[in-house]
Formats: sequence, structure tokens, C-alpha cells
Amino acid sequence: MTDQWITEQLHPYYRKSLRVETMLVDEHTGFQHLQLAQTEFFGKTLILDGIIQVTERDNMGYHEMITHVPMLAHDNPKTVLIVGAGDGGALQQVLHYPSVERAVVCELDRRVVEVCAEHFPDFGNPFANPRAELVIEDAFTYMQRAAGQFDVIISDTTDPIGPAEKLFSAEFYNLMAHALAPNGAIATQCEQMYFDASLIKTMLATAQSLFAHPAYYHSLVPTYPGGGIGFMYMSNVPWTNGLNKPYPVPMNYLNPEMHRAAFALPEFFRRALA
Repeated sequence: MTDQWITEQLHPYYRKSLRVETMLVDEHTGFQHLQLAQTEFFGKTLILDGIIQVTERDNMGYHEMITHVPMLAHDNPKTVLIVGAGDGGALQQVLHYPSVERAVVCELDRRVVEVCAEHFPDFGNPFANPRAELVIEDAFTYMQRAAGQFDVIISDTTDPIGPAEKLFSAEFYNLMAHALAPNGAIATQCEQMYFDASLIKTMLATAQSLFAHPAYYHSLVPTYPGGGIGFMYMSNVPWTNGLNKPYPVPMNYLNPEMHRAAFALPEFFRRALA
């Protein structure tokens, strides 16, 4: 095997590398540089603009946590909006809920959907489900005409670099609140507590201005910077409403203990948010 590595440097002081067996896709889509690599340990890996997005081995720590925490908090989710998430992993989890009648994925880059549909068969081709709706559009534009339409919104975004910076803005959080139905619930990708405490503090303040029960929670994902990723839960319904409910399918990451523990914050980070 050729000793080939992909090295991600999202932060100027931190790098991580995965050993690659084969580079299966390597192209510029018109929106971004898209790569799909077969890696030695983590399996197939999606990389956008040099940043690892999803792998076969550890995606459950991301997809299950960003999806089921808000879905379980809502008593009867029928309409769901997923921002980004062209890989289909979050959509697969949403469609496990029989109550869901309409699940919209708003993705800017159609090639992400096409490439991931081919290379991540374990996601089960969720876009073929009749309840799923793919919208190729900027989420900012889409949500402006979607007032109060969605019981749950899942913002599965890339990191706040370049065009994606606007997805970590008060304007975007306000748009999500605008598109949310009464007593709805939101979960957004919200970066990592060691590297992004200042950004998280800012976004939490925005969430607190919009909702009665915002909360930051986190998950273990080895291929993300620092080995973990965080999320912002936002709702007028507390996240604890989702505890003690049956999960829709057997999970690979989430269980009742992990669900509760995800909202426990280490002391240094509690101080940073204060």
C-alpha cells in the first residue's frame, strides 16, 4: 500500500491525519473541493475543502446525537428540516420516526448528495424515501419563506470558514427560529469546546435571546478536531423532555446514559460560558 495520508488543519496549531488506501473521488464541484477517500481504519471518508466531514466508522457519534436529541424532545415531530447533510446520514435517522410525514434536506451542492449516495450504502438511500424532499438551494433563502413550518430543524453544517461563517451568525439563528413551529426543537452543529469556546459563548447568548431552554451538548467523534464535536439545542421545550422515551431503532452511539451525560460540561468550559 502506498503510504498516503490526508492531513486536516482546521486550526493553525492542530493537525490530524488519516492513512488513505485509495482516493475514490477528487473534484471541484463549483462550490467546493470534494474528496472521497477509502481510509485504512475509518473506512470511506468524505472531505470538503480539506476538512473531514463524515466517515463510515465514527459517523454515529455525530448523526445520532444531532438528530435524536431534538427529535425525542418533540412529542410528535411531523415536519423536519435538515440544513446541509447531503450525505444522507441525518436524514436516515429522521426517517426512523413513523410520525414524520415530510423531511426536507436543504443542500447547496448536489454533488455531495450524488457522491455520498454511491459511496455510503449503509445510510440506506434515504433520499428515495417518499417522505424525503431534496431542495438544492441556499438555506438562508429557503427558510425566509418557511415561516413556522417545521417541528424540528437540524443544522448539519460545515465549520465556520468562508461561506459557512454565516451559518454561525445571529441572522441564521433567527431564521431557524422563524421557520420553527410552536414548541419545535432545533439542534445545530456548534463546534468544539477546547478550540471554539468564544464562538460557542456567542452562539449560546444568541440562543438564549430566542428560546427558553437552549443548551450546549457534545459527542465523541475521533475524526473531528480534538476528538469531539458540540451541538446547540434550542427550544421552548427542555431537552430533558426527550429522556425516558423509547428510541426508534437500536442505536450504535446513543443510549439513555449518553443522552443525559452529553449535557454535562467540564468546569473549565462552564467558566468560559459564564
